[in-house]
Amino acid sequence: MSPFVNAPPERASNRAPEKVRAKTAVAVPRGPITRRQHSLANKREENEKRSLLLKLNDDLLEKVLSFLPGRELASMETVCTHFRYGGWLAANKAPMPEVSAKRKLDALELGDMPPGFKKMKWSRKLAVVEERETPLTSESIAIGMWVRVKTEMATVKRLCRGDGEDQDYAVGWEAGMDDTIGKPFLVGVVSRAYRKSPVVGLSVPNGLVAIAGGRFPTYGWFFPLEALEHV
Repeated sequence: MSPFVNAPPERASNRAPEKVRAKTAVAVPRGPITRRQHSLANKREENEKRSLLLKLNDDLLEKVLSFLPGRELASMETVCTHFRYGGWLAANKAPMPEVSAKRKLDALELGDMPPGFKKMKWSRKLAVVEERETPLTSESIAIGMWVRVKTEMATVKRLCRGDGEDQDYAVGWEAGMDDTIGKPFLVGVVSRAYRKSPVVGLSVPNGLVAIAGGRFPTYGWFFPLEALEHV
């Protein structure tokens, strides 16, 4: 307090302190934080105690994982911490399921893939590619999914033109449809009129047929279901 009664109040100094204390680094909490994470961690711990695979050494474990499909590899990280982080300790090592899935994908010819495929995990990529072995059906085809036009141009043309005794109602073949062979496209419409199997309208950038109406119609080409496959 100032000794003079009428003196103005003292102003706070704007000068920085001579010694600035350095902030101590706070350790980032690791492991489960939320209640759901704790529950999942407890389930993984119980699975690890009952697992017979974890009793094998890493070499034998990699051999076993090489025989598993991509869907099984993708689900392994949810049941075991060892397969989720690559090791019991925080080592800079890729998880075994991801390594096994990448090896399988390197031996396959993927071709053109839909957007977002590169950002997937290797095990999820393998699961998507392995679905090619399963043929499309009228129950599995749906609007909004990605499908691929088969790579055999002669077969696709024959199916679109309806050549042969066992062929259904023809959808036709246009010159611009040559560019769609072996490429993935988004399903815009599924029509079951005039045919036993559905006709699928694919959204193609250079397509000339309006496969879906509205204020901003979607253009593309129509294909019979038999000419398409999983991506």
